[in-house]
Amino acid sequence: MAKVSGPLFSLEARGKIADSVVYFPWKGRHVVRQWLKPTNKKSTLQGYVRAALKAIGLEIAEIWCIANKDTADAKLYSINTEKVTAGMNWNAFHAKGFLDLLQSAGTFVTGSFTDLVVEYSSLVASKVASFESAASNLGMDSFAFEYGYTTPILAGCQLYFGALAAYHNSLLAAAPYNTNPNAWDTGDIGSFEADHHTA
Repeated sequence: MAKVSGPLFSLEARGKIADSVVYFPWKGRHVVRQWLKPTNKKSTLQGYVRAALKAIGLEIAEIWCIANKDTADAKLYSINTEKVTAGMNWNAFHAKGFLDLLQSAGTFVTGSFTDLVVEYSSLVASKVASFESAASNLGMDSFAFEYGYTTPILAGCQLYFGALAAYHNSLLAAAPYNTNPNAWDTGDIGSFEADHHTA
């Protein structure tokens, strides 16, 4: 049943009528459109996109969670909020740095996501161990997605994606942010971990 404000003149309407039309506000306007039953087809490409979003989202959650626990904001939170472009949230800005790496001519490419996962696993063993240790210290966990990209995404790999986002967004002109994370040493990885929870 549709809900209306200002009966008779119907100044505002919200909701659906049967399974035919939906009334709702959108960008300050009152609009109506055909009702479409939402679908979740769980395609392979959709699975890749969702796995990528979950991976960077979990790293962002660590920045946000720690920033809200401490009396001083985490350094990464502060840098992102200072650097963010007008009209964008800091977390969307941070994620954009990673998602831009997954774009080719404006289209998400599944190969680019797997390439980044392979790039991480191909790092020198000591670097992978450092990323895994840092992710563990932050309380991050590995996960596996149920469709699309189903290979487990290690916690350190999620942290690596966050490092790529910071590098791609040119957060700071200083080390380690001015260097591609695939060239970071153990000290750089430790600094990146520390920046998640120190001002």
